[in-house]
Amino acid sequence: MSVLCARHGVTRSGYYAWRRRQASAHAHEDKRLTGRIQAIFDASQGTYGSPRIHAALQQAGIPVSCKRVARLMRESNLKAKASRLHKNTPGNHQFFLAISNKLLGRMTESIDEVWVGDVTYLKVSGQWRYLAVVMDRHSRRVLSWGLAPRRDMRLTLSTFNLALMRRRPKAGLIFHSDRGIE
Repeated sequence: MSVLCARHGVTRSGYYAWRRRQASAHAHEDKRLTGRIQAIFDASQGTYGSPRIHAALQQAGIPVSCKRVARLMRESNLKAKASRLHKNTPGNHQFFLAISNKLLGRMTESIDEVWVGDVTYLKVSGQWRYLAVVMDRHSRRVLSWGLAPRRDMRLTLSTFNLALMRRRPKAGLIFHSDRGIE
């Protein structure tokens, strides 16, 4: 024990005094607050983060800082669930009902019958980028790809046009995507 105390620059008597010492009033208050935070967090079904829990505590008349609430939540491993927002786009349902996916279910017999495309994101040199890809379903060959900082129609369209220029398919080509935002 004396080697450990010497390494950290404390006396042995100081170490043993620290071990015998009762928890501080601040530590007791943290424990009480953590119980209140846990109750609010559970009541929200895990959706409240530190700002909303701080507001709930303030409304209950408990004076506490937002940073303290965030620290106590972090120490208790309480992380709020992020909710996904769904934006309804009028007209999409009818439009997609008119398009049949039956054509995609059949096997392809040659290249340039069905192309598929998708957009994903990945980290490139420490920054997030969007990757659009067009692939021939028969050969499973990537026909074109594009990388951009924004996920928009320009990325998808430029990638699709590049594939068109490279392959020049005959009329009747089917292009299938996951019907994303772009």
